[in-house]
Amino acid sequence: MGSTGGGVESYGSFMVIDVDEDVDGAPAAPPGDMLSRLLVIGEQVGGLLADEPWRLSDGALAQLIEGVHQVGSRLTAVRGQALADAFSRGFAVRQGAADLPGWLRERLVLAPTEARRQVAVARDLDGPCQLTGQALAAGEIGADQARVICEAMRVLPGGISTQQRAAAERVLVEYAHTFDPYQLVKLAARLREQLTMVDTSPGGEDPAADAGSGGRGKGHDSDKRDANGPGDGSASPGADADSAVNDAAVNDTAGSDAAAGGEDARRAGSDGRAGEGSRQDEAGSPDPAAVRRLSFTDTPQGTTLIYGELDAEGAALLRSALDGLAAPQPAENGTPDRRGSARRRADALIELVSRAVGAGAVPASGGIRPQLVVTVPWATLVERGVEVAETSWGLPLPRGALRRLSCDAEVVRILVDPHGVPLDVGRTTRTIPPALRRALAVRDRGCVFPGCDRPPSWCEGHHVIHWLFSGVTALHNLVLLCGDHHRRVHHDGWDITFDEHQRPQLIPPYRVDPHRRPRHNPYSQPFPDRLLPTR
Repeated sequence: MGSTGGGVESYGSFMVIDVDEDVDGAPAAPPGDMLSRLLVIGEQVGGLLADEPWRLSDGALAQLIEGVHQVGSRLTAVRGQALADAFSRGFAVRQGAADLPGWLRERLVLAPTEARRQVAVARDLDGPCQLTGQALAAGEIGADQARVICEAMRVLPGGISTQQRAAAERVLVEYAHTFDPYQLVKLAARLREQLTMVDTSPGGEDPAADAGSGGRGKGHDSDKRDANGPGDGSASPGADADSAVNDAAVNDTAGSDAAAGGEDARRAGSDGRAGEGSRQDEAGSPDPAAVRRLSFTDTPQGTTLIYGELDAEGAALLRSALDGLAAPQPAENGTPDRRGSARRRADALIELVSRAVGAGAVPASGGIRPQLVVTVPWATLVERGVEVAETSWGLPLPRGALRRLSCDAEVVRILVDPHGVPLDVGRTTRTIPPALRRALAVRDRGCVFPGCDRPPSWCEGHHVIHWLFSGVTALHNLVLLCGDHHRRVHHDGWDITFDEHQRPQLIPPYRVDPHRRPRHNPYSQPFPDRLLPTR
């Protein structure tokens, strides 16, 4: 342990303020239990840093990594408790800062967005999201999952009951044990759309006044708390749930200045959206397209950051149009495409715009014109059910948009059993016909390899029993696998079987699991018919 002067003790990069004197030089109270425990944690971290992990066995190394992640989650909960208390007592104002996020920015050198996000999540965990706070404090979920849940709870429809709000949080916390933040955002959007479809008004009116993918409910508790809370509060309670998608799925290489510019654009978009959000369509529900926005921010490096938000329909159309152009393109000599997925998508967007401007043509994907594919339960299609419609990219589609699209659409009916498995539409040909491909997409929802979240359009059909060995081209002998995992299944010893519900499961090779226990991909499993109670 070394001293850095000024009442600060250092353990490697772990620093703790010495409580023998406060920041003004006046005597302070004796250290409390929390600070004493923090000193012990600092000493233990110093010991961990001094140890040599290469001495550990693979099993012990796995325990170390998992343990550090769990401790990190619990420390995030401790930080949340401290921030919630600091907010309630007006701590930052007495320290000379305008608010608590401002104090965090100055003292901890945080980006503005991150400072506001930490304060907003801390207040949520201390208030309306206490179940999430308990799971985080126990190390059962990660900090990113907790943030997504808090942000999702803020945008639930305002007319739902307390019981439904509590049930929504329970469902999100339960799925957070197996869903990464990116997939949890999709589940949260699904829950919000399902609750929007539920009639909660005393007169039996359609509650679609709160509809719209990504819309912001009015009169939410967190909004009231921001308006009435002490001066430490952030004017913006944090990033929306879609920022969690970006945090989880995109490598952000922009600097803090660019991030601040993006946040400014978000605030401007949110403010400018208020008038649009009140615009009603002919059915009396808000226009889902009111959330659409796109902004361009020039950087000192001479590049431009593109920032925006689309509703489920618009996002699915854009992704479908880009999908064919964003596929890897090996060189003529067979060298693999070294571009990452983000680079390929950016190149695809430029190519699409160039072709559209030059010839007015839209490229094909998989041999057919790009199209919006929506999976919708039959009862919902005929307006008798509450289960949500879903785009092929996993986002729920508002009922108003579904009603409009169904006026001029091709409807393909695929019957499924109670477990969400389509009825067999087997063929005796080696190639997979379009109808069977659609049934595979409904059942598998994407690549079935454990932990993979590639959508169906990025996957290839795989015969469990190969065609050369009399394997039939039928649903009970086919699964969807992305290109990388298709190769792994063929070359690394993974076996595929079907469980009692006729859903695919993968059996790892002996070197991965000596017991060869079957594994399911949580992202390809169907959601229950109804995640939440309707009352």
